[in-house]
Parts: sequence; C-alpha cells; structure tokens
Amino acid sequence: MIRYIAGRLLLILPVLFGVSIVVFMLIRLIPGNPAIAILGEHATPELIARVQNQLGLNLPIWRQYLHFLGNAWRGDFGLSFFYQQNVSTLTLERIPVTLTLIGYAALIGLAIAIPCATLAAVRRETPVDHVIRLVFTATIGIPSFWLGIVLALLLSVKVRLFVLGGGGAGGLDTMWHLTLPALTIALHISPILVRALRSSLIEVMDSDYVTTGLAMGLRPVTLLVSYLLRNGLTPFISVLGLNVGWLIGGTIIIEQVFGIPGVGSLLITSILTRDYSIVQFVTLVLAFLVILVNLLTDLAYAVLDPRVSFQR
Repeated sequence: MIRYIAGRLLLILPVLFGVSIVVFMLIRLIPGNPAIAILGEHATPELIARVQNQLGLNLPIWRQYLHFLGNAWRGDFGLSFFYQQNVSTLTLERIPVTLTLIGYAALIGLAIAIPCATLAAVRRETPVDHVIRLVFTATIGIPSFWLGIVLALLLSVKVRLFVLGGGGAGGLDTMWHLTLPALTIALHISPILVRALRSSLIEVMDSDYVTTGLAMGLRPVTLLVSYLLRNGLTPFISVLGLNVGWLIGGTIIIEQVFGIPGVGSLLITSILTRDYSIVQFVTLVLAFLVILVNLLTDLAYAVLDPRVSFQR
C-alpha cells in the first residue's frame, strides 16, 4: 500500500504541471488588462505601459510562464496585483473556511441522501420511491446560485432562521454562518448521491446473501445495517469521491452568493480584477485538493472492500 500511495503522490506533480499550463494560458485569454484594472480606466498609455513593464506582462507568454514556473519551484507564487499581498499567504488563510464549508456540505448531503435512498430502495417501485425520485430529479435541474438565493430569501430574510453572509467568528458561530450555504450545496449534490446509492442498494438487495439473511429471519435493522448499507455504501463512496470536483465548483459559486470569505470568493474576485497570480495559485490548490480526495477515496474503498488489492 505504501508503494501505491507513493506512486499516486508522485503523479500529483505532472498533473499540477499540466493544470498550471492550462490555467496560465486560459487566464490570459480573458479580455482586459491587469494594468488598467490596477490604475483605472482613466490611466494614461505611458503609465499603463510602465506598470505592464514592472509586472512583466509585456514579455512573450512563454517567458512569463517560465518565470512563473521558476518562482513557483522556489515556493514564490508572486504578489497579488489587487490586494498587494503575498498570494500564498492570502490564499492559505482562507483555506480553512472553504474546507469547513465543503466538509459541512458533504455531511449534510450524506444526511439527506442515505435515508432517502434507503427508503426509495426498500420501497422500490412504490409511490414513495416515485416521489423521492421525482423530487430529486427536479432538484438536479435547479442552478445552485438560484437555489442559494431562494433559500436565503426564505430561511434568512423571511423566517430569520439562519444568518446571512460572513464566515462567523469561529467555532459554533462559523458553523451557524455556514449552515445555509452548506445546505444549498448539499441539496445541489444530493440528487446524484441519492440516485447512486439507490441503485447500489437495489443491486445488493437482489444478492443471494441478502436472500439468505431474510430466510434466516434476521431482524430488519440487522439486515439493513450489516447487509445492505455496509455493502451498498462501498460503490457509493466512489461516486462521492468522483463528485468532489463538482462539490468544490459549487462551493466557489456559493461562497460568492453568500459573501463567505473563502477561496472561492477570492478566485471569482481575482478573475474579475485580472489578478493572474491569485487565479493561478488558487486553481493549483483546488486541483491538489481534488487529487488528494480521489486518493483518499481509493484508500477508503480498499479498506471497506477486502477484495480490492493494491498489488500489481
């Protein structure tokens, strides 16, 4: 297993290298000039040219990339044009809020998906199953930002059940501020989770060992926990891990909608201000998180299913 983990960790470097090339090129295709974003629309051409020269933006793009790569190799990801702060410091101090939001949303998503999918699988092809599938199929077509706005209006403005905006002062206050954004993200990913877990549970219910358990007269709780969920959750974990990228993408949008001071809102603000250094570093951090979660998913799958081996 150690060799497998070491191999996967080594693969992170070429993946991040590829991501850095794509992001470096794409961010420069966005219309706009960072020098104008810094100086304002009324800046003179001479002043704009001077700032471009200071930032190295007048160099050929391949030289700009080599300059970025050389600095990144030394751990220097540059200075933010807009914030005038070190990019890595500015980004890393926002990581805990984003990770908390992602973890919180995943937990709420599991709390919604597991009981609904289990009920739909046990009551397969009954009105209960049809209602659950209809509700979650309708939910999957709702954009996350629109769902967030509706929930904010209903649960925060009208009912005043949750706090709107901000990341809280830490501890339970942070969790209280993140509840509504996390619920929005959870509702957005729940249809995929419910569908995957329902299919997995139905497949397990048709297995011989479940039929044997029923014939032995096992209690429904024992049959559900030890036979159905234990075996049905194994492929479900793979689906959850594969959707981490979607979960992170939804987090970026929701942070902007709810005004949460996380990495997502920083990324969107930096794209709007053409702050190349922050966009490049944040994208690398998010790509690293996706790769790391996929690795942890593979390890969890092997722990839960003894048939999976890392031997080649």
